[in-house]
Amino acid sequence: MQRRTFIKSISAMMATSTTLGCVSNSLATEKHISITDFGLKPNSGDDAIPALQKALAYCKKHPGTSLIFPFGRYDFWSTKADRDFYYISNNDDGIKPVAFPLTEFKNLIIDGRGSRFVFHGGMVPVIVRESSGITLKNFSVDWDVPFHCEGIVEAVNEKESYVDLKIKDGFSYKVENGRFIFVGEGFENPVIKNLLEFDTKRQKQAYMARDNFQREIQPVTTEIRPGVLRLQGKYPTLPKVGNTLLIMQERRDWPAFSVQDTKNTWLENIDIHHSGAMGVIAQLADGIKLDKVNVHPRDGSGRTVSTTVDATHFINCKGHVVLKDCLFQGQIDDGTNVHGMYARVAEIHDSNTITFELVHYQQLGIDIFKPGSQVNFSDSVLNVFHDNVVDKAVRQDAKYWTVSFKEPLDTALKIDDVLDNMTWQPDHVMISGCRFTGNRARGALLTVSGKIIVENNYFSTPMMAIKIGSGGLKWYESGPVESVEIRNNIFDNCNYAKDSSAIDIVPGRKSKATTPYHQNVKIHQNEFRVYNERVLTTSRTQGVSFVNNKVVKTNEYPERKSTFAPIHVERSSNFVYQGNEFAGFGHSELLSIDGQFVSGWEKLRGEG
Repeated sequence: MQRRTFIKSISAMMATSTTLGCVSNSLATEKHISITDFGLKPNSGDDAIPALQKALAYCKKHPGTSLIFPFGRYDFWSTKADRDFYYISNNDDGIKPVAFPLTEFKNLIIDGRGSRFVFHGGMVPVIVRESSGITLKNFSVDWDVPFHCEGIVEAVNEKESYVDLKIKDGFSYKVENGRFIFVGEGFENPVIKNLLEFDTKRQKQAYMARDNFQREIQPVTTEIRPGVLRLQGKYPTLPKVGNTLLIMQERRDWPAFSVQDTKNTWLENIDIHHSGAMGVIAQLADGIKLDKVNVHPRDGSGRTVSTTVDATHFINCKGHVVLKDCLFQGQIDDGTNVHGMYARVAEIHDSNTITFELVHYQQLGIDIFKPGSQVNFSDSVLNVFHDNVVDKAVRQDAKYWTVSFKEPLDTALKIDDVLDNMTWQPDHVMISGCRFTGNRARGALLTVSGKIIVENNYFSTPMMAIKIGSGGLKWYESGPVESVEIRNNIFDNCNYAKDSSAIDIVPGRKSKATTPYHQNVKIHQNEFRVYNERVLTTSRTQGVSFVNNKVVKTNEYPERKSTFAPIHVERSSNFVYQGNEFAGFGHSELLSIDGQFVSGWEKLRGEG
């Protein structure tokens, strides 16, 4: 099992040994090289992979080089790409073709000069691994044939439970033996994961549209005329005629960017129009910044969906995580998720040694047990009860690690308790000037202990705009927050596909515990535009403040009555609530604490 992570790329070794002599002496002194120096011209339609392999071999030998792509279109095919085995957190692992395999590089700049990078087949555009000082900028990422399918609903039959769907131009499929099959360049996938309705006019998930997961029983598919499919099956919610229906496949194989075990990585002025998984996934990265990284369907493409899961995701990163002036639109999960990973105690050997399990199958192989790391232990309701330092760790396989600690373990420790690595947490998370809209699920999930600032952003999401949770029994995402400031943001009619609050601060494991989990969250000077009167829900917190915010009732969507007050607080201490202005509510029951309505010092304006 361990050997799989050290498969060497034969093509990369061949490129290193045979091509360095082709580069002129002047390039070595200028530290700027062009991909055209290696025989590739923009807009040629040629496979860029052979020239790129030569260029990257040169860059690896010459740290500090800038690799330039003159403006134009460049095409990349998976057939000649380097291959290696990768564990990519929250995505599916395996042997993956990679266009830009940036392993053990130093101080490299790749500058696309505004170029369009188009990929063909199942492949990962960029993996940065065990590298430092990498800057990627000024290009877009897209696929000619996407990894999902979209169509316009022509007819719906509730009695017979079918939908007639006209497939949009640019999407590829086939129907065999009554089954829909995704077809791409070099791949086929016969498993539909989800059918999800989008409002065609708004380019957003349709109002109160639910996921129609189809894993167990695939819909019976018939092509009733060329380009029009009838999908008959179980529909918890049926789409409306004229709306867009997403047909989503099961796997998460092809993220656009994967960043692993790195130091100081910067993505700037990059458009991610599509990928067959996440847009950017970073794990164990020490310092990462995304500046003007825009995840959105390409203008004129006719597509509603960009990435098939999260736009961005950061797991057990440290140093700084910065998202500045980014757009996250049309992705089929969250805009961003910043968290650590809990490891489950599987076996206690002695007073210093434990075997841990990485629980979720898409978190295997991620080494969160680095020697010297400060860790803590939490019980089943996530109360922290013990701190320690990793002495050494031995990997048994991708799922299990046996770890020794420098100090004796607490005698209260038991099977199913969890470890959280506190060394590999960001010191500083900044999300500023970003736009979250038109996606499935949430805006930002934030569950790390460092200082978090969320400012000057726009959120219009079908579920919570900001979720501060962690600890669930499925993903084992860790991290109580200790310092969060949410200021000067606009929350524009969020939760139009689920009854929830714009900001939700609730641990992921349900329990009756009253001990604080999250603490020190300051929410101030924001504007909340709400149609459902749900603004903030907070549970098991200490030191949350909701101050000087403006809340405006709208008619953007049909009103949904709620048993929750706009500000709903339970099992929390030191909650501060003052200086807020409410418009259009017509009632004063704005705040509830442990089920009781509380009068605040609020301005309350009438209808209109």
